[in-house]
Amino acid sequence: MANALTQEHIALITWHSLVSRSIKAWDSLHLSALATKPQPAAILQMCTTLDDFLDQSSGVGLHFWFVQLRSAFLRQSKIPKWSRDRLNEYVLLPASPGFVSRQDVFFASHYWTRPDDPDPDRTYLQFVQHELAQQQWSYIWVDWTCAPQAPRTPSEEKYFGKALGMMSGLIRNCGFMYYYEGWRPRLWVLYEIAEYLLTATDSYGAETEDIQVFAQHVCEMKEGSVKDLIEKYGYACEVPGDRVFLLAWLEFLVLLHKLRLGLVKIRSIMDLLTWQPTVEAHKFAMPGGWLELRKFEGVLVYRGHEYCFTPFPHWGMHRPLRKYPQGVE
Repeated sequence: MANALTQEHIALITWHSLVSRSIKAWDSLHLSALATKPQPAAILQMCTTLDDFLDQSSGVGLHFWFVQLRSAFLRQSKIPKWSRDRLNEYVLLPASPGFVSRQDVFFASHYWTRPDDPDPDRTYLQFVQHELAQQQWSYIWVDWTCAPQAPRTPSEEKYFGKALGMMSGLIRNCGFMYYYEGWRPRLWVLYEIAEYLLTATDSYGAETEDIQVFAQHVCEMKEGSVKDLIEKYGYACEVPGDRVFLLAWLEFLVLLHKLRLGLVKIRSIMDLLTWQPTVEAHKFAMPGGWLELRKFEGVLVYRGHEYCFTPFPHWGMHRPLRKYPQGVE
């Protein structure tokens, strides 16, 4: 009993240390004018334990991302699995406008080799560590390290579901780091690359050899059908809930490009969908009139025309047990 109490006390100290470290870290971020710190700080301080924090992610409250410290990432010899015992390696950043930027955070995209270890031979880690060691940044988001992985507790499952639903905000606003050894038809990877290429304000990495096939497929989607392209090249996604979710994002993003709305408008629309995942309908003032979006119906109305896409899953329905259950996604 004494040992259990001691472990519980240590867990509380570690959690409160993470909260304090995170709020302090926000002062050194390259925040945009849209970022406001008082509300996220108050929400975070209200969570008395890690499980309390993870459970809050199932509601409409503000979400926070675990991002790994630069020092922890560069010194590790393997990509570590997210763990309650490693909280000293993280900072929590609000999933809110203006809190993540290319100057501060990298999003790492990669294949998974096995469901229990995405990078067993350390090839990806060594490449990324080498590439990023000389650059200026403070934090990195790697899925295996920064989101609870299977098997998950109920509170971890709630957090994980919402983290996936808002991941587009990371890809769109962070630096985008990737390494793909050969081309493999992974639907998650196609989505991550499409999200970055179609919303990026620069073209960093768009011409490297390992991304060329994916980049060509993104161009094909812009000219044709997302579903047809996925079927043509055999893009796989093992979790049914993930597939519907990714189809919705891809089809909607491609549709915005086909309507030639411009990058600034596209980014603002995508950001609003990310930061407000439970809102059913949106209206945007556009030069040619109002754009109306009913995302759970899969309907967009613009200039008197109605366009359809795969409806976004209702929040709470998307609860994948793991991202790549058989190690093939």
